[in-house]
Amino acid sequence: MTDIKNRFFDSLKRGTGEAYLILKENPTIDFSTSIIKGVLRNYAYDGQCESSRAQYIFDLYKLSKQKDKIRNAVLRGLNEEHEDTWSLTHLFDLAKLFALEGDQEMKNAIYDRFCNNPIDGSDWVGYSEILELDGLQGLIYITEKFGKSIDLNPDDWQDDWIIRNFQEENPALNVNKILDDIAKENKFIRIYLDNIKRINASQEEHKPKPTKYKDVIEEVINSKPFISFVRKRKLSQNEVKEIAEQLVLETNRTNIEKLLEVFDYHKFPFDCEIILNYAKQKRSTKNRLVENAIEALKHLKSNSIREFALDKIQNSKNTIDYLEILVSNYQIGDFKILSEIANNTNNEHKIEQFARIFIEIFEANKTAECKEPLEILYNKMNCSIHRNGIIKILIENKVLSEKIRNEIKFDCDLETRELIKNCS
Repeated sequence: MTDIKNRFFDSLKRGTGEAYLILKENPTIDFSTSIIKGVLRNYAYDGQCESSRAQYIFDLYKLSKQKDKIRNAVLRGLNEEHEDTWSLTHLFDLAKLFALEGDQEMKNAIYDRFCNNPIDGSDWVGYSEILELDGLQGLIYITEKFGKSIDLNPDDWQDDWIIRNFQEENPALNVNKILDDIAKENKFIRIYLDNIKRINASQEEHKPKPTKYKDVIEEVINSKPFISFVRKRKLSQNEVKEIAEQLVLETNRTNIEKLLEVFDYHKFPFDCEIILNYAKQKRSTKNRLVENAIEALKHLKSNSIREFALDKIQNSKNTIDYLEILVSNYQIGDFKILSEIANNTNNEHKIEQFARIFIEIFEANKTAECKEPLEILYNKMNCSIHRNGIIKILIENKVLSEKIRNEIKFDCDLETRELIKNCS
């Protein structure tokens, strides 16, 4: 029984459907202690980016025979969580599912907790649940609540993103006019709306003016923050060629670092040995020149690049820094190296990094060999986003195991549940 409970909790933390199947197959075992842990804490690797796990926990609750115990934990958690924003969003979303089934006490708990003793910087938590439950009336409640908070704390500020989002989702309503009309009689809503106007005016006043550059080279070298440029700026083929030509001629190491970073996102169009030579240089704490060159190698293919990558993967302390090079340099049999790396890793952050890179490698290299290393990560990781990516690749390569196939429809990620439709 201990082994079954351990398997259940391990699956619950990762968010896989195995937990549901274990609970269904063992109706006489009390798993409520583990379920309550999943109620009180969001075990997602990245609670901000990953989808809600509320439905996942609610499904376990519905199957459990200890419903009152679990429901009371939701109420307790909603009242007591004051540290973890993403666990609190999870609790609000979970409480909403109870409320949608007619649980008035749970609905009252959502309203009572919203904006009362909020986590610092997270006074917005709970707004979406209120809007989903009560629409416009919920929005009126939220705006009044924010107004009361600002009245007590004049230095506080709010923008209009909640109103804007609600307007986009309800185009038939003139939301701003409705709130303006109500604000004539409700001073707290007026305080909130006036605060929004003041904040918007201040932001517009201090909005930086776009810098004009004489050419793309000057833009690459002088853009701040630079990372924003290389991710968001769309470059033409001619611009990429211009940057590459400048890189060949450049002697300033700081400029070389910036020019190289462009080729993390674009393929270097000239002799790949130029990039490889930078990658082989000694690292420096003063810049990321070598790191940027290594990242650029993932788009380039040659025997010398592959030899460099394998040597570093097998002999460097920082194996993870070189794995992406296999995106363009993978060969049949390399799955053994990846499997060994995955087997020897239990650190959740490294597992997450490996998952991202393995997905890149096998998206670029379609092969049934993906099965072993990806399954190892599947059984270790608690990131639903990359688990979704892993399952897609296993399906595409027709190597999805029966075990994972059975678990998909109960996964914590609702989009992953839909992947069962792609299984032949």
